[in-house]
Amino acid sequence: MVSDATFTSLLLAHAKLLTARRPGLAPGATLPRLERGARGVAADPSWLARYRRVCGLADDGALPTLAPQLMAAPRLLALLADPAFPLPAMGIVHAAIRTEERARIPAAAALDLVARVAGSREAALGVEIDLVTEATLGGAIVWRTTTTALARRRGDKGGARTKREESAAGVEGAALRSAIVRVAEDTGRRYARIAGDLNPIHQRAWMARPFGFRTAIVHGTWTVARALAECADDLPPWPRVVEVRFRKPVPLPSSVVVSAWMREGGALDITVSPPKGGTAHVEIHVGPLAS
Repeated sequence: MVSDATFTSLLLAHAKLLTARRPGLAPGATLPRLERGARGVAADPSWLARYRRVCGLADDGALPTLAPQLMAAPRLLALLADPAFPLPAMGIVHAAIRTEERARIPAAAALDLVARVAGSREAALGVEIDLVTEATLGGAIVWRTTTTALARRRGDKGGARTKREESAAGVEGAALRSAIVRVAEDTGRRYARIAGDLNPIHQRAWMARPFGFRTAIVHGTWTVARALAECADDLPPWPRVVEVRFRKPVPLPSSVVVSAWMREGGALDITVSPPKGGTAHVEIHVGPLAS
């Protein structure tokens, strides 16, 4: 869990983001290349234990797949709060994540972290933003993730999907494993305190509705971490790549089904789906990282 001082700082930063006036991105324009970094960032053992607990992750002595992303949260928030960043940060949702785990990172490792705005493009529902975060240990990049987020246009509803977004990749054959996971109503608030992500869409239904959602939705990074925890025994070893596509939000509260299929070469396909079927909430592919 973040310290009280850090949490208060993040709360004030989110309040500024909520009230800040942003001009938006002009058609054909791209976002400025912004960057923030920090040296020697190590995960507090108490925070890491709470992160593992809220996501159902076992303690294997290594940093969980998305932990460096959360450790870089103050840097990422600083990018969104930069006066040169023209888009409103509140209401932004995950569209995709690609994480390269180039090596096993010890849980106590002190990492040099860099976060930057890497690009943007027009999408059917708004503007897609690429945020890149890198972790360096001993002079080598050991972890790298590209998060693609969607800043939706005002008036678009949370349930709207383009044809491309609805066409989820098919899965074939008998599932290696399948489990029902209950997502409690307070999951967003509990995870927000740990992740430092206080976006109103994850808090309560009445706070999410102004951003086009009927209910609060759980953080996408929580959903990924929880799914990886459910399939931990079958994940390929490091170095590996974790590719995530978010199809539709997981409402709070709800239940989801986490299913996994083993693929050629030891790769794993994972889906997080509604219990009654239909379009998956999240699709995850974990495979060996090409050298």
